[in-house]
Amino acid sequence: MKKILLGTSALALAGAFASPAASAEWEMRVGGYMEQHVAYATSDPDNSPGKDAEYDGVDVKSDTEIHFSPVITLDNGIKFGARIELEGTGKGDDQIDENYVYIEGSFGRLSIGEDDNAAYIMGYGAPDVTFVNINSGSESLWLPFDAAFGTTTTFISVEGDSVGLRYFSPRMAGFQVGVSYARDANRDSDDAQKDRDADLSDIFGVGANYVNSFGDFDIALSGGWTGGDAAKGDSDPEAWSAGLNLGMSGFTIGGSYADWNKAGGNMETFDLGVSYATGPWGVSFTYVHSELNDDDNGEIDKFLLGMDYKLAQGIRLGAWVVYVDADSDNGLGFTGDDEDGERNFYDGDGWIIGTGMKLNF
Repeated sequence: MKKILLGTSALALAGAFASPAASAEWEMRVGGYMEQHVAYATSDPDNSPGKDAEYDGVDVKSDTEIHFSPVITLDNGIKFGARIELEGTGKGDDQIDENYVYIEGSFGRLSIGEDDNAAYIMGYGAPDVTFVNINSGSESLWLPFDAAFGTTTTFISVEGDSVGLRYFSPRMAGFQVGVSYARDANRDSDDAQKDRDADLSDIFGVGANYVNSFGDFDIALSGGWTGGDAAKGDSDPEAWSAGLNLGMSGFTIGGSYADWNKAGGNMETFDLGVSYATGPWGVSFTYVHSELNDDDNGEIDKFLLGMDYKLAQGIRLGAWVVYVDADSDNGLGFTGDDEDGERNFYDGDGWIIGTGMKLNF
């Protein structure tokens, strides 16, 4: 009987969406981006792992994704679509990033598949015209200090991408809310069901934001929470965040804050920034601070001064200077004992001077 009821419910839902679709056709949208960075980095890591570790030099970093987005719009205006993101520079087994299907209409948007949680998707951080993004830890590709902290961002997630459900309401008077649920932290729908007692499970995300303009004045305000049930014997991880951007006459100021409670340690992070854009030019200054609020407090400060120039549609050129100062004399920074039996930590400071190109297509 239960199977029959489920079947009739599914038919009823399908009937609610049904409409003549003779005129509807699939549209395949192919896009993505490619970033290429060239930078010189120099750092002075105290007590780094490995004797006489050397990180200085010029290096090239790359980030590329190809996005496939098929979509069809029925005669009643309801959209069915999908998103598949192919990693262009990944070296591991996970070559496909976000991938999901969605239904969108006047009722909002429902998606099923692999993506970030609702709080992450709806969050706002400090303004930053570059594509270096120190709030997400991109500078760690050149400097070693982030390894001691685990989380140095205000975009909150306790599991990263995961396979689950997400719903986003219609935007009304500037307001929108979103919720997400993932049974566990599987990144592939073909992965075997995980043991609730041994793995993170029942992962929820709740996000909301308000985006509006009043003449020349723009505002974006966000807030969110995410958490899950930890493996038996561990504390449940959770995080919450808030962000605010205010803009007028080409200037944008803003910042965000996040409080993390994770198995690896409790962390507080905030960022502040200001940007100015005129025509194809943009310049910004962004500051990020993270600190551990456990018994052994460690902290890291990041500063980014950047410039961006839009050469043509989808072509951006950039240049930036980054400075990082870290003091990670804490448990998260432990990397083993040195020859004298002293504990080693990643700490010190470093610089990055770089330029690059980003193509959006």
